[in-house]
Amino acid sequence: MKKIITAVSACAIAATAVPYRVYAEETAKETQKKVKIMCIGDSITDGYVPEYEGSYRKFIYKELTKKGYDIDMVGAKGEGYTPTYKDENTGESFEFDNGNTGYSGYAISAYPGRNGILETLKETNCLAETKPDIVTLQIGTNNIIDNHDMDENIKDLGMLVDYILENTPETTAVFVTTIPELDPNRPEVYDWFGNYRHSADWQTQYSDEEALASIERTWKIYNANLVALINKRAINDAMSSTASRLHYARIDEVVTDVKTQLFDGVHPNNEGYKEMGEYWADVLDKYLQGNIPQVPDIVTTTTSATTTTTAETPEKEPLKVSDLVTFSRYLLGDKSHGAEAKQLKRYDLDGDGVLDVYDLVNMRKTLIS
Repeated sequence: MKKIITAVSACAIAATAVPYRVYAEETAKETQKKVKIMCIGDSITDGYVPEYEGSYRKFIYKELTKKGYDIDMVGAKGEGYTPTYKDENTGESFEFDNGNTGYSGYAISAYPGRNGILETLKETNCLAETKPDIVTLQIGTNNIIDNHDMDENIKDLGMLVDYILENTPETTAVFVTTIPELDPNRPEVYDWFGNYRHSADWQTQYSDEEALASIERTWKIYNANLVALINKRAINDAMSSTASRLHYARIDEVVTDVKTQLFDGVHPNNEGYKEMGEYWADVLDKYLQGNIPQVPDIVTTTTSATTTTTAETPEKEPLKVSDLVTFSRYLLGDKSHGAEAKQLKRYDLDGDGVLDVYDLVNMRKTLIS
């Protein structure tokens, strides 16, 4: 998988491999040592309905166990429960450890009408009690469904990540992932997206096509902000210590077909969950072997299709390496970047009116080519 991070962040992330390689090698040698994994999230992590019990978690357990790891799935619920999953297509069946911290309907942090994962972690104290070796966090889908304020979403996500880091051992690795795309016009979930179907004053009603475009844009912005947040934290951590415990993953590039991988437009079916679980197993296996997993190429979506973006500068003036440095500093919140509004406008390479990590990727591709 190709790197899509800035030169600065590449150095920072490279540094993060150092302290974990020792742990990973010891884990590989001590085959009987358990690796405790906590999957935190909403209904997509929980499983939502009995047919999809164990969600993607069961496939993480299966694949890592098959690779020889002694896996203990831990969490606020499901401990000591080992259901059996049977594949209806192949007839294959296997038991899995159902420990997890997934709660249907939960947001990042509580707001009117939604419970929050942050508050649940505090109430259950499950992080301190289980001391996981690895935490995976996938959260934010319900925030997007509600069209909740984006600035609050990212602020809450930062608080949630801080809480997880502060309440786990210093050797715990925390992987924060993007969220899958949604299919909001399915009848099963149509009413869930009501906040996108009318204006704030209720005077204007939006068509299904307009709602879909708005939801896709919000989903894209959330994922871009999530990547930028985690990347910034990883850089800052590496600058202040020997390494960062924080990493990000891209589940949005695994669940790529909302028509076949989602059973209701929001939640994956077992086909989607299998793809997710196998992706996670690969990421975590590489980590346990001492390698920091790299991030795949970013894929953006339009209202009609999923396409890989191509980098085209909106103006004739060619981009320079200095632009990459300036833009990286801008995205990291460094106010000393010195760029004027006109210059920043040039960096909107995908023309969506938002300066985000997607534009940074396009800029890097342009410079390389």
